[in-house]
Amino acid sequence: MLLTGTGKPRVILGTMTFGPDTDSGARQTDLADYNKALDYLQSQGYNEIDTARTYVGGKQEAWTKDARWKERGLTLATKCYPHEPGMHKADSILASLDKSLAELGTDCVDIFYLHAPDRSVPFTETLEAVNRAHKQGKFVQLGLSNFTAFEVAEIVMHCKYNNWVRPTIYQGMYNAITRSIERELIPVCRRYGLDIVVYNPVAGGIFSGKYKSSEVPTEGRYSDAVGRMGGMYRKRYFRDATFDA
Repeated sequence: MLLTGTGKPRVILGTMTFGPDTDSGARQTDLADYNKALDYLQSQGYNEIDTARTYVGGKQEAWTKDARWKERGLTLATKCYPHEPGMHKADSILASLDKSLAELGTDCVDIFYLHAPDRSVPFTETLEAVNRAHKQGKFVQLGLSNFTAFEVAEIVMHCKYNNWVRPTIYQGMYNAITRSIERELIPVCRRYGLDIVVYNPVAGGIFSGKYKSSEVPTEGRYSDAVGRMGGMYRKRYFRDATFDA
């Protein structure tokens, strides 16, 4: 979500839990239900969805193609996450983007994010490759996600002085109890003109009041039924201070 200059929230549907099976973390596995979610999103005047090459074990993008996102007139962001060192080397990141485009059934996405920093690869190598892809018309906006404020500034300067496509949007975790981006990231994004969109705006559902203790639930985002994601989210939010808040 992002607040625009009009004061109207910019609501984006994240698709990390929408996919064809539960083996890789999907919780919504019926394509008809996915289409209902997209119908509702658009009925409320919103048209943005957010996916990633890594979501649902690499199956999410093709599922979004099956939901006919292009025919709906949706705008779409995807990302490349460095699961291991070297995944943001030039050849690897370009291959990831091409795979995303093929899975989504498109020649161009609206936003392409570097999903997290790959610190084993010089940023200049990654950014030069991404700039080539931008010149080829494979994405419109470059985004960063989960980078530090210092890295955002460094990347912007690399792009500026090399006349490469500059990042114009930042995606980070933010909500009423997770506010670390306020100190440095928000100021640096403001300085360099990056929009900010956030994930986990309701703390992974904690703010719903559904979860009262750190006891592991049998279903849902925090359960072990969704694989490693359940443990990751419990580590993120299942703390006494969170429940007290």
